[in-house]
Amino acid sequence: MSVGLWVLAGFGLVLLGLLLYWVFVVTEGAYLGPRVVAWTYDLAARKYDTIKQFSAQDDSWLLAGPMMRKLRHVNGPLILDVATGTGRFPLALLDHSRFQGFVVGLDLARKMLHHAEIKLAAHAGRYALIWQDAQRLPFPDGTFDAVSCLEALEFTPDPQQILAEMARVLRPGGALLVTNRINWERKLMPGKAFTDDEIRAMLEEADLVRIEIRPWQVYYDLIWAVKRDEASRLGHATRELPNILCCPACQATPLVEEPGQMTCPECGATYTIKDNILELASPAYTRNSSIV
Repeated sequence: MSVGLWVLAGFGLVLLGLLLYWVFVVTEGAYLGPRVVAWTYDLAARKYDTIKQFSAQDDSWLLAGPMMRKLRHVNGPLILDVATGTGRFPLALLDHSRFQGFVVGLDLARKMLHHAEIKLAAHAGRYALIWQDAQRLPFPDGTFDAVSCLEALEFTPDPQQILAEMARVLRPGGALLVTNRINWERKLMPGKAFTDDEIRAMLEEADLVRIEIRPWQVYYDLIWAVKRDEASRLGHATRELPNILCCPACQATPLVEEPGQMTCPECGATYTIKDNILELASPAYTRNSSIV
């Protein structure tokens, strides 16, 4: 092989390496679909908290504290954390001395949820973990007093759709907390990370108002918003998980809790509860074969 061909081959390998780095490291598989993203996170689940070096004090001051102030008039708020990972935000809330609410953490990375369960176990009865995709949240409209999604929106298949879903399950007057990728990395994720004007427009389209963009980390801004509240319904009738769930197979609600599982009375789909995690992403079986 001539020198020129060796140079071309080497250049091609460098380009391939850069492409793979962008696909699996920078974007964490975001352009390959949610299952690939979940797979990349599951690979790092055991060391994830060590890699990220979360600060419990910072999370209490910058995340849990402000959320509680947003919901100061709500007695025992019901909160959903989308893409909860190892339970960072739920832990910050549950560890806070003034938080008296209930937190639902949802993620498609099953091993990440396993580590979240270990971290949150001391707060049993005050949280629930669900293995499920966020593209269609398994809850009725207007279920939660607050919904959050931290450091994850840009890794979803369609960030605007996810924002709309989070707004859908948020009660009028409820608080939304999300993050947006900033600095030069924003340019590496076209269609996934947005300018301030773009994210404002997306939130306004989802019927969210009082939008505040605040500096947070080197790579992220925090974004707070409130769902339009002409008919505010903050405060909740129940925290019981079966009563606030929709069946992913047929959208019926509520589900029926049984030992080690939840069952949909409408279509018969049954969802396993394993290690205290509700596995909606994979029904154990379906009595009605026409529903998949």
